[in-house]
Amino acid sequence: MVYVKFLAAVALLGSIAWTIADPGFESGLTVVGSLSALVSAFLVEKRNARLARQQQTVSKSSIGVQAGGDVNIGNIDGGKHVE
Repeated sequence: MVYVKFLAAVALLGSIAWTIADPGFESGLTVVGSLSALVSAFLVEKRNARLARQQQTVSKSSIGVQAGGDVNIGNIDGGKHVE
């Protein structure tokens, strides 16, 4: 992800230099596009870090259930199994 941020920053600096050298619609649109790429790189990294913190705990002889958040499943009946 560091490479994407670096390339987006370089693109932003290049597009700003282009806008200074030749002001116009195309160069201004390039600044907006490269700025949005840089901002979205930070937002995607933040979202991925948040999703990576998900954790799941399952007691012995239980089945884990995948959900959208943290999950704790335990055996509340003291080890009695229904057959």
